[in-house]
Amino acid sequence: MYKKSWVAYGLLSALILLADQVTKYLVMTQMAVGTAKDIIPHFFRVVSVRNAGIVFGLFSQGLAQNNQKVFIVFTIIAMGAIVVYSNRKKNTESSDFYPLALILGGAAGNLLDRLIHGRVVDFLDFYIHGYHWPAFNIADSGIVIGVSLLLLFQLFEEKRQKRASFDP
Repeated sequence: MYKKSWVAYGLLSALILLADQVTKYLVMTQMAVGTAKDIIPHFFRVVSVRNAGIVFGLFSQGLAQNNQKVFIVFTIIAMGAIVVYSNRKKNTESSDFYPLALILGGAAGNLLDRLIHGRVVDFLDFYIHGYHWPAFNIADSGIVIGVSLLLLFQLFEEKRQKRASFDP
């Protein structure tokens, strides 16, 4: 088992937060809201979108406009829970520790947007033949990758435990 480090955890979270905020700054200063720049025609473009809702634009109409404080409080509570859970996982053989750092960094990036701008800046837009995945950002990517790794590690852990229970 390798030794888990709070320093590496913090650096990973900070890296996601920094990459997120730098890329959002570039989008906000180089592009007008609602504009787009094709990067790979018919597949990927950078857009300038502001999301008042939550992930993938859910609740962005009406409800979100009046509930930014609820989203902020929920995010702060979730971030606290992530740190507490991370502390539990640090001294175990579990692989959950570092994926939680990705999720924490992503949550911090979107929280910072809400606190400063009242909305989250989204800019990555993938599409094929007019079908678009909702625009997202680096923070969202950190969250999705972190959650995906947690699920993947859980699946492998369950398989390992099943094999171990059948071994004499």
